Amino acid sequence: MAFAARLGSLATELIEAVTGTPTQENVEKSNARRDAILRSLKSHPYLRTNQFEVEKNLDGLQERFRVNLRDELADALDQRRTLLAQTPSKWHPEILFLLLELSDQPTFNSNLADLDELNASDSNNAPEKLSWEDIAREDGWDDDVAIWKNIKYSDSSDEEYYTQDSKSDSEASEVSSEVSAVGRTAEDFIIHPEDIPQLNSIREAQGWRSAKPATDRSGHARKIPVAEFDIARDVLFMLQGLDTTLFGRDGLADPTFQMMNIAWDTHRALIGYFTEAGRQLSVLRKFVAQKQRVSHLQVFHDSVAYRLRSFDNLVTKIQAELVAPKEDVVVSLLRVKGELGSSLEPLYSLSSIVARMQDAPNSGAFRYLELLFEEANLAQLAGKLANYEFLARIFVECFNVYLRPIRLWMDEGKLLPGDKIFFVSEAPSQVPLSKIWSDQFRLRRTADGKLHAPKFLQPAASKIFNAGKNIVVLKKLGRFRSMGSKVITGEPPLDYKTICPVGLELAPFHHLFDAAFDQWIQSKYNTTSTTLRNALFEDCGLWSSLDAMEYLYFMSDGSATESFSSNLFGKLDALSPAWHNRYTLTNTAQEAFALLLDSSRLFVNISPAGLKIPVSEARESVRAALPTVVVSYRLSWPVQMVLSEESISQYQSVFALLLQLKRSLYVLQKQKILERYWTDDDNWNERALYYSLRNSLLWFSNTLQTYMATLVLAPNSAKMRRELQEAHDVDAMIAIHAAFIKRVIDEACLGSRLSPIRECFLDIIDLAIKLEHAEASHTKEVEHLRELAQISVMSSPAPPGTPKARTPRYTRDSDEESGDESQTQPELGKPYLSLLREIKVDFERHLRFICGGLRSVARVTSDAQSAKWDILAEMLEPGSRS
Repeated sequence: MAFAARLGSLATELIEAVTGTPTQENVEKSNARRDAILRSLKSHPYLRTNQFEVEKNLDGLQERFRVNLRDELADALDQRRTLLAQTPSKWHPEILFLLLELSDQPTFNSNLADLDELNASDSNNAPEKLSWEDIAREDGWDDDVAIWKNIKYSDSSDEEYYTQDSKSDSEASEVSSEVSAVGRTAEDFIIHPEDIPQLNSIREAQGWRSAKPATDRSGHARKIPVAEFDIARDVLFMLQGLDTTLFGRDGLADPTFQMMNIAWDTHRALIGYFTEAGRQLSVLRKFVAQKQRVSHLQVFHDSVAYRLRSFDNLVTKIQAELVAPKEDVVVSLLRVKGELGSSLEPLYSLSSIVARMQDAPNSGAFRYLELLFEEANLAQLAGKLANYEFLARIFVECFNVYLRPIRLWMDEGKLLPGDKIFFVSEAPSQVPLSKIWSDQFRLRRTADGKLHAPKFLQPAASKIFNAGKNIVVLKKLGRFRSMGSKVITGEPPLDYKTICPVGLELAPFHHLFDAAFDQWIQSKYNTTSTTLRNALFEDCGLWSSLDAMEYLYFMSDGSATESFSSNLFGKLDALSPAWHNRYTLTNTAQEAFALLLDSSRLFVNISPAGLKIPVSEARESVRAALPTVVVSYRLSWPVQMVLSEESISQYQSVFALLLQLKRSLYVLQKQKILERYWTDDDNWNERALYYSLRNSLLWFSNTLQTYMATLVLAPNSAKMRRELQEAHDVDAMIAIHAAFIKRVIDEACLGSRLSPIRECFLDIIDLAIKLEHAEASHTKEVEHLRELAQISVMSSPAPPGTPKARTPRYTRDSDEESGDESQTQPELGKPYLSLLREIKVDFERHLRFICGGLRSVARVTSDAQSAKWDILAEMLEPGSRS
């Protein structure tokens, strides 16, 4: 009951807090509301928050932080849970549960910096400390400097102030030591010397700086004599880039002065050496004074500045020995020259490089690298090993910075946005996946076609270029795992000790660099190239794709090819108007090659030009329709990187020639000779000529087909497969396949140089079609005459001894007989025998031209294909002699 009464009072307070009106004003409504609240509280299904579930969720959140590499966040959560456990409360589970429900992906959206802002807000609430600066700022006397000066009490009427010495100031007040010196005048810095004689001696010793040259009797100005010690001091100051009396800003000596007790020519020669040194160093100092915005120029700028600081430290050391000598020192310009000579000579080379860069500002952002490389080689050839090491070290430092985009490209396949210095550029738009190797990235070149890269780097540019493309393709294939920020242990360092090891000082620098850099490239290049090559062979089906290309375009499987070609030739001979239906052709090809390849990738159609050719014209010549038969096999995009579109068109040319040979053999072998002991034709000479021509055309077609299969296609395919197995990268594979298909085209007489010979091939193949059509027309005519003779004989009684009608020597296939009889037309205007003789003459003429042309082309060329042409001529010569 006590709990119910307490709950009722709490409900009343809740109503008053929400409505804002006392319950006494409207008792009935307040009671109704209170009863509704109590009923809801008594029947609600919600219990208190499960504290163990909350702890489990927090443990899981902490573990999730560590899995996602947010260890700092996990440690901060664990620390605050520990602090919260030290002050227990029954409401902690509810509060933590509420925070968990309100959280939105804390693993990725939480930031530890927000905790620092909370701490900063707590510190801002702390009371501020009062300081003298705040008091001065509020009272307005913080800018009044004279307030800290003591009044000098004297008999004079003017008010004067004097400043106490630093010791009394520091003891008087801490505030006075913090007064700004902005309001101090030049009089405040005057030092009143106590040793006047020493000051006068200094003025007398330095009087030559302001002295005016005297004149001799003839009126010519005399030289102002200067002690060697003073000249040495000005020389050292000048070499450090300071203003001096004897030398101008660029190190030029003032001819007004001359060293004491020395001839003018000797003085001029000695000062001239330091003048040249100052001029060379001024070039470097002006370059150091300029700001560089490009990273690799910044490192060169820093290297020059570091070498100048080292030289200045050496000059300072010499000055210290002269100013505060620890032993007897002879002040001599020759001694200064000897000590600085070895340090100045490398700086001269560096100054020459900077001057050449400034003379040609548009020579390229990496021109200084080329100059450093060249000067290091020249110094080594001249035997100046100190200069060589000096320049080589600077080159290595600068080159390692230039190497950063190269390393990013070779390790991650990425380019820095807006980078115009690296010699690899990306296409502005995305290209198809099959073109990603050839068109997505380009080598940046200058306006005159030169590679936009240092000359010493150009031999390795192709490997660098391909290494990055390997990474890009592997990413597309899902076979690349980024190293991230981890150090690649297999990468050799490219520092001076690695490039120029001890003991190889006499080896040419460019050879040492090439060897070290090639080793560095191979450490990245070999791995990615091997991975991509294996992926193409094993995962992308390069071998199976090459097999499919040979089955389809090289007709390596005779059974499948015969099934497809016979169907096509039968429709042409039957003058079927649907012979070019692409669905029928595709279905026939897929059925024929179903056991050899993935038939779903195979399509056959006729080019638009072939669709306009009448079927009668397509039947009469192999030139008309057969070249328009296009076989397409859909390759995967990684395989298309190796088998380019240009090579597919060359495959199509080989296929067209082989299909034309198949057409010739199909026509010639369609008729079958029966075994008879006697003939049904009285004109045996006519029949013998036909048999001779048919045999010659069969021999020519078989010979050419044998040459293509055994001497062109099979050896080149086997060689190509061996070379692909040994290829080291995709570019090599592309080059091997391109060379293979070019050899096939040339050896098959499909190149531009042998186009007349190829036309003679087609002329002879057309002769086979012409011969069979003439034979079909003649046979039809003979049969027609025989039928008329039989009708006349049947109408009159046959005399005794008349022989029976003879059966023909040829029989036709049942499915082709009716078509051939209806489609053949007699050759009007020419007798059958004359037509046979004309075919024979044309065959012999074309064959002689082919043999002679092949011999001639083989003699005038020295290519590997010329030997094949010579062999083909020998294979065809027996037919030309018969």
